[in-house]
Amino acid sequence: MKTLRITTPTLTLALTLLCVCNSPHGTAQAQSTAFIYQGRLHSGASPASGTYDLEFGLWSAASGPAQLGSPVTNTATAVSNGLFTVTLDFGANFPGADRWLEIGVRAKGGAFSWISPRQPITATPYAITAGAVTGPVAAGQLTGSLPVSQMSGTVPLAQLPPAVVTNGASGVNLAGTFTGYGAGLTDVSVANLVGPIADARLSANIPRLNVPNTAAVATGVPIRTGGLITSATVTSGGSGYLTPPLVVVNDTTGAGASLTALLNGGSVTSLHVVNPGSNYSSAVTLTIAPPPSNAFQTFSTTNFFTGATTMTNADNRFVGSFTGSGAGLTDLPAPPPGMVLIPAGAFTMGNSIAADTDIVNAATVTTTVSAFYMDVNLVSWSQWQSVYYWATNHGYGFVNNGLGKAANHPVQTVSWYDCVKWCNARSQQAGRTPVYYTDAGLTAVYTNGTPTTLYPNWATSGYRLPTEAEWEKAARGGLSGQRFPWGNVINQNLANYQGATPSYTYDLGPNGVNPAFTNGGVPYTSPVGSFAANGYGLNDMAGNVLEWCWDWYNSNSLPR
Repeated sequence: MKTLRITTPTLTLALTLLCVCNSPHGTAQAQSTAFIYQGRLHSGASPASGTYDLEFGLWSAASGPAQLGSPVTNTATAVSNGLFTVTLDFGANFPGADRWLEIGVRAKGGAFSWISPRQPITATPYAITAGAVTGPVAAGQLTGSLPVSQMSGTVPLAQLPPAVVTNGASGVNLAGTFTGYGAGLTDVSVANLVGPIADARLSANIPRLNVPNTAAVATGVPIRTGGLITSATVTSGGSGYLTPPLVVVNDTTGAGASLTALLNGGSVTSLHVVNPGSNYSSAVTLTIAPPPSNAFQTFSTTNFFTGATTMTNADNRFVGSFTGSGAGLTDLPAPPPGMVLIPAGAFTMGNSIAADTDIVNAATVTTTVSAFYMDVNLVSWSQWQSVYYWATNHGYGFVNNGLGKAANHPVQTVSWYDCVKWCNARSQQAGRTPVYYTDAGLTAVYTNGTPTTLYPNWATSGYRLPTEAEWEKAARGGLSGQRFPWGNVINQNLANYQGATPSYTYDLGPNGVNPAFTNGGVPYTSPVGSFAANGYGLNDMAGNVLEWCWDWYNSNSLPR
C-alpha cells in the first residue's frame, strides 16, 4: 500500500484496491456507471477519524491538463480509524482506455489540498454486460455474438461477412445451386434457366414450338330448363388451346347467360354455367372460340413485347412494321458507312410558323415516310470525283463535271441529271442495284442523256436522291414547328450562310458572308461537317450549298 502526503492539514492517504461491486439483488438489471471506492486517510502517522470533505477528479493522463468531466465532491465523509468508502460516478468516461484519479481533502472548509501523484484506476475483475448499447461503438470493441434485438440503425456493409447478401448489393456472386420454387426471384437471365418453361408461364403472344400441328375448334350444346341455361355438354373438346376460350350463348330471345370453359391438355373438357340468364328458347346454341392457329403463328395487329423474344422457328413471322426509337434492339443491320438511319413515322411538313412570310404556298400537312438512310455529310468534292471517274470509265456521261473549292468542301455546279446518274454509278461501284431506269420495265440503267421521264425502282438498296418529304423530315432532325434544325433563330456559329440581319429578325448574323470561309474567294463554301449536327446526326442541313431532291417543291407535296 502506497502512502500519499499532503499539507494543511497534515494528512496522509493510503489507497486500497479500486473495487466495483455488483448489485446484491437476485434479479437481473442493467449496470450503472457508478462504482465504490475505498481508501485509508492518515493524520500524521496515525489513522484519521472524523468528518472530511473529499473531492475526486477523473483524468485521461497521469499528468497534465487532461481532466474528464466535472469533479465529484463528497462532503462530510465519515472516516473511522482511517477508513472511508465513497460511491463515484463519472458517467460514460470509461471506453476501455487508461484513467487516473486525483483526490482532494479538506478538514473544516476552505480549499482542497490535492494529493499527488494521480492514482491509476485499474480494470475491474468483474465483467459487466451492457443491457443496451447506445452511441457509436468501435468494431474492435465487439467480440462474440450480439443479439439483433440490441441493435438499431444501419450496420456498415464492411462489417458484414462475405456470405451475407444485402439488398441493393452489386457484384454479388452466389456459388452453388438454388432449390425450391423460386418465389420472389426477378430479373433472372434466360441463359441461367435449365429445363422447359411451362406454357402457363408464358404470355399469350409468345410463339410456341410445341403446339399440336392441327388446331380444332371445340363444340358444345347448352342445356335449357324453364328458359334458363342450367348446364352445357362438350360434344368435341377440340385441340390446340393455350388459354380457356370465350363461350358465347346464341339465341334470339334469351340474354344474360355466361359460361366458362376448362382445359386439359389443350382441349376443352367441361363447360360451367356462371350466370343462367333468362328467356332462352329451344333454339339456343353456343359457340366456343377457336384456338390459335399453329400452322403459321402470325402477328398482324398491335402487339407489345415487354421482354426478349427468341425466334428459332422459321415459321414465326411478324407482319407490319416496328415503330419507336429501337432502344434495346440488337443484331440489327449496321447502316452503310457514312450514313445514319432516319426513322419512319409521321411529321408536320410545311411552314407552321404563322408570322413567317418567307415561304408562301406551304400549308402544313401531316406526312408519313418510311425509314431510310441518309449521308451524314454533303457529298464532298473528293467523294464526287471518286465516283465520277469510275462512272466515266464505265459508260456514264455527265452534263457537268462538277467543281469543289477543296477536297473536303461540298461539290457544286452539278445538275439534277448529273446527281441522279452519279447515284446510279455509286450504287454499281458499291455492288448495289441501281435505282433509276429509262424504261418502265426497269431494265435500262440510266447512264446518259437528259430524258424527260425516268423510272425509279424503290425496292432496290441502291443510292438515290431523297424525296422532298424525306429531305424535310431529315432536315428538321426530329424537331417540330421550328424554322431551323436547331430552333427559331440563326447565327453564323450555327451554319455557313450570308447574313441579312436588316431583313429578318430571326437572323442574328453578323450581316454578310461568314468571314471564316472567305479564304480562296468565291464560292464561300465551308468544309462538310464544320457545324454541329442536327437531332438525326446530319450536318449542313441548313446553309453551305443548295441540295437536290428527287421531286420538286409542291404546296401539297406527299412522299414519293
